[in-house]
Amino acid sequence: MDSAAAQAVATAIGQWLASAGNQVSAATQWLNTAHQAVQPFSVGGYVNYLEPNSSASRYFGSNLSQLTTVRQKYDPNRVMFSGLNL
Repeated sequence: MDSAAAQAVATAIGQWLASAGNQVSAATQWLNTAHQAVQPFSVGGYVNYLEPNSSASRYFGSNLSQLTTVRQKYDPNRVMFSGLNL
């Protein structure tokens, strides 16, 4: 497999479950550091794990404009809401 093909199939997930005060802060700091480390190699995010303050384009890339058009046509009142501003 050439390097371009290898990049196309590579996946990384970073997850830390935290439920109490300082754990949440430590988890947030760890995730931010992990994001910075993989950013040069990343093409987006996983839509089933929405992250605070992330734009919809991070998850849908070049498909966002088409998805927005479809949503505006079939759900103009935003009945189906996913947490992303489309």
